[in-house]
Amino acid sequence: MTKGPLAWHKRLIAPGGFRASVLTLLSGAATALLLAYLAKPVLTRLYTPGAFGLADVFVALLGVLIPISSLRYEDALMLPESDREAASVLGLAAVLVAAFVALTGLLLPWREAFAGFLGAPALASWLWLLPPALLIMRAARLSELWLTRAKRFRPISAAQATQAGAMVTARIGAGLPPIQAGAGGLIGGFVFGNMVAAALLLWAALRRSGALFREAFRGFHLRDLARRYRRFPLFSMPSTLLSALLTRMPFFLLLPFFGQSVVGLFGLAFNAMLIPLSLVGAAVAQVFFVHAAEAHRDGTLAGLTATVHRRLVMIGLFPTLALLLAGPDVFDFVFSAAWRTSGRYVQYLGPWLFLSAVASPLTRLFDVLERQRLDLAVSLGMFVVLAAALYAGARTGDADVCLAALGLAGGAARAAQIVILTRLSGVSWGALARPYLRYLIFGLPGLLLLGVSLTFHRPVLTTAAFAGAGATYVLLVLRRDRLLEARPG
Repeated sequence: MTKGPLAWHKRLIAPGGFRASVLTLLSGAATALLLAYLAKPVLTRLYTPGAFGLADVFVALLGVLIPISSLRYEDALMLPESDREAASVLGLAAVLVAAFVALTGLLLPWREAFAGFLGAPALASWLWLLPPALLIMRAARLSELWLTRAKRFRPISAAQATQAGAMVTARIGAGLPPIQAGAGGLIGGFVFGNMVAAALLLWAALRRSGALFREAFRGFHLRDLARRYRRFPLFSMPSTLLSALLTRMPFFLLLPFFGQSVVGLFGLAFNAMLIPLSLVGAAVAQVFFVHAAEAHRDGTLAGLTATVHRRLVMIGLFPTLALLLAGPDVFDFVFSAAWRTSGRYVQYLGPWLFLSAVASPLTRLFDVLERQRLDLAVSLGMFVVLAAALYAGARTGDADVCLAALGLAGGAARAAQIVILTRLSGVSWGALARPYLRYLIFGLPGLLLLGVSLTFHRPVLTTAAFAGAGATYVLLVLRRDRLLEARPG
């Protein structure tokens, strides 16, 4: 019998099923994550917090525009049984995206006034990139969803890795002498990376389905589909927009109250934690959406939801707890002393960002169960809670108080959302609570090691202990959860 790491790997990604699909996507996400984290210490030494702040606001604007651009019709892509009808749904979304991008372009003459309103006049020089960036990102997303429907996850994985490589290369190149492009280097690198990924995904989608897409733009059929799936623009679009605002709102409100540097420090804390968790969450969400629709028809949705929830907690709980303990020291060592404050911000934001990463993939349940009204109501409630906390905190004039309020309110709101989603799918209270206790116990040896290292007040030692604690947790999980055993799905 074959033994060793190679055999474990083959058993772990045995073809077929939910787990194999997720791991295929995670291979690309892991490569992207590795590239991004290897580049971060370089980028934080090439660019100032203020430059990162402007770039973060630009990306936040895109995050708010994306849900509006297609009215979320693409969320209906998994529902039709025939590929022909699904292609028409995709065509409807593409037409709406093109119209919205054109409208966005018509507003560019007022970009200086808009940048001044945001409290970042320097951003006006780069707002002309918003329409092309929006078109690029939406083309990539629509192509990705089509490939997901076809369960062709390898092109998606390859595009994730290529996007990260292209973005990192462009950003580092633009930050080095003699260019030293400042915020423009970060923004341009972001757009370039997404452009490369969009080209790969479009090619993969068109290569096998070009004929279907050529028939997808029949006007009368698009009107019928728009009426049939009207729940998505009526309820899913506002809900998704509110969710985007939940995560992007701090960038907009912190800017006028505390300035670009605080936004940059917040952005590093936000992205350093949320990006790896969201990469995992996005991979899970894409596969979960396909399988959840099947499980709902088969009556096995509760079991699937409980399993996905447990795995999301397993992945995110320990790094969150570790950063709550050692965030400032780790950021000091990895990103330089100038970014130590970002590590302190992570301690405030950790519970909110962790629970957001757990909740986001599960929100697909609202679409699967056709509970879009409830989705909108929950999103509206969360938005009000976070907006109130953020505004009240900002009025104190203390960024630490503001972010502590945001983390507390956000964590409570996301916890409530997780309870609603899991109970809606039939998950029991015990199955909901057990993963948090289980993986907390698994993490205790590593957290104890990390706590001891903090008493020496040396960032390099704390960071080494952080890595060792993480390795300890992974080994315990692999052993106790038997993740390397061959199992179906």
